[in-house]
Amino acid sequence: MTDKRVAGVYAAVFVPVAGAAIAASAWVMDLSHRASGPGSDAAGWLLNVLPSLAVGFLAYLALGRWVVSATPDRDQRRAHLWRSVALYVVVLALGVLLLHDGGSPDFWSFGQLVLWPWVTAVAGILADGLTTMRLRRRGAGAA
Repeated sequence: MTDKRVAGVYAAVFVPVAGAAIAASAWVMDLSHRASGPGSDAAGWLLNVLPSLAVGFLAYLALGRWVVSATPDRDQRRAHLWRSVALYVVVLALGVLLLHDGGSPDFWSFGQLVLWPWVTAVAGILADGLTTMRLRRRGAGAA
């Protein structure tokens, strides 16, 4: 598979993964509010980000392992940048929105719909980076 095709797969996979992350995060937040009402600030933030983080990390870890194992002879640092370019764009775009409008209380009535995909993209970058590092270490040990 070419680098551009893999980048397209990573970008296309982001849409359903982000949708699943939003659904999981909303479900966890709903359960949390029903069980005990809004939690403390730290607990609330953990409940906000952990489902999106887990969904994004697991999805891109699986995808990364599949893609990297199919192309083990490539320069994986360069390949990581190609694979994850769409995720980096999402992180930058949504990050700017979070930084610019995050201080406004009105923003947070829908801000979680920006936060959760942002966390998902960050998790995808981390998962792919870890997959790349693991492959490089394994390759260095075999040499």
